[in-house]
Amino acid sequence: MTVTRSHPEHARPAPGRDRATTTARGTPAEQLGALTRAPGQETARRRPAAGTSVVALDVGARYINGTVMTGDGRVRESERWYTRPNRGPDAVLDTVLGCASDLAALAERRGTPVVAAGLVVGGSVDRTTGVATVPRLGWARTPLRCWLEEHLDVPVALGHAGHAGAVAEGRLGAGRGCEVFAFLAPGDPVLAAVLRGGRPAGSAAFASGQDSPDDRTVTLRDADSRALTEMILAAGVERVVVGGPLPSADTALRQAIGSALRRNHRRGPRPEVVVGRVGGRAACLGAAMLAQELTGSH
Repeated sequence: MTVTRSHPEHARPAPGRDRATTTARGTPAEQLGALTRAPGQETARRRPAAGTSVVALDVGARYINGTVMTGDGRVRESERWYTRPNRGPDAVLDTVLGCASDLAALAERRGTPVVAAGLVVGGSVDRTTGVATVPRLGWARTPLRCWLEEHLDVPVALGHAGHAGAVAEGRLGAGRGCEVFAFLAPGDPVLAAVLRGGRPAGSAAFASGQDSPDDRTVTLRDADSRALTEMILAAGVERVVVGGPLPSADTALRQAIGSALRRNHRRGPRPEVVVGRVGGRAACLGAAMLAQELTGSH
């Protein structure tokens, strides 16, 4: 497949791209703005200039979530499209690139041109080479970072969706003030990531008992429950943050991991298990924050 570089003002449509829902423009802005400017929060983190934006995409098996975040940390656009992986890996990649163009065009019309992008997926990610393997999307060592950089002509941060969700919860939500915490995103698979001092310290995916993406009962299979518990305890996690798009699924997973920790914990303080504050778009917001780190201004 040949992809040409596409600038925001000439965003090309991607085949088969259809919008699932549209979040009201700027609705999260005041809440996120207040959180990002909370007293005492670190202010030295690199950000793009106030007159520019970053775009971010969280690509899942059912939906692609997209966000435009300006240099002051405000969410100006939030979009969602259907992924429809049954069309094949090349078609999904075309859709992802087209969604990125749509977001860049929205940013351009607001007078805040895009200076960086973030892209996160739920599979295996090599951040050094910029390639990812996502079996549910048919991608095997696909050079996602290269494709998106060529398409938008901006630097791209490629990451794991679990890690990105942890970044968002760590800076804005239930992970704030915690040196070592784990973030779990309900679904099939359950995405897990550990952050230590704000930096990734491991990520993994664990099979769940979820029958479909809309299933509101998310449990862990026995072997995966043990493996996840071992990962949490070995990392010295202080807090486990469970976050996702379905509150009932969050509660079910929180109860499942809480029971597993009670069964397997041997010594020292047992990690507390809490529900996340950022919600179902945590991974997308985290992807935008990772994109901001690529810029050189504060």
